[in-house]
Amino acid sequence: MVVLNDHRFAVEEKNGNISFNLSQMAKPYGRVKRPGSWLRTEESETYINALTKAHNCASTDLVQVRHGGRLGEAGTWTTDYKIAVRFAQWLDVNFAIAVDDLVYKLLTKQAAVIEPFMGVWPLVINGKPMYYYRDVLKAVGLSTISGSVYKRIKRFPEQFSKNYHRQFCTLEMCHFLKGEAEQMKRALQLKSNQLNLSL
Repeated sequence: MVVLNDHRFAVEEKNGNISFNLSQMAKPYGRVKRPGSWLRTEESETYINALTKAHNCASTDLVQVRHGGRLGEAGTWTTDYKIAVRFAQWLDVNFAIAVDDLVYKLLTKQAAVIEPFMGVWPLVINGKPMYYYRDVLKAVGLSTISGSVYKRIKRFPEQFSKNYHRQFCTLEMCHFLKGEAEQMKRALQLKSNQLNLSL
């Protein structure tokens, strides 16, 4: 999920191209600006037909409707960033400029599409992937009881950020928590082995 000008939408990077969830891009603009409305315009039909000829593919390879799946997967997607750029221009000129910048940064590797950490998907906040802290704790097998949760936030404040009334942590903190959980498991295993030897 990308946060861009207060818009939240999913992107995927695959085979040198970037896919965009057009439904999520359009959500702040209401029913009139749904992807289906744009896809029925003469401009979009002409452009997509030209792309299918240029890439020797079907239009269904460029625009797809996905149902269900993980957070951010449902909706109308384009598998070609050029279509997302055109769609953003149709939605709003200021949003289109932000999308242009995002595409440029992704293509020049100044930004990257981030994968989940142990099944926890990040939000990109101010250009940095941040993971919902409680979900990370559950994923690595650590307690989510408030006392221990807030001790780490006080100890490593630079690794946390509060957004949407929730605590998020950096990827570095995710790996630290995973290491902490593994260390605790080893210590418990050692105690268990010692107990078995004494019996």
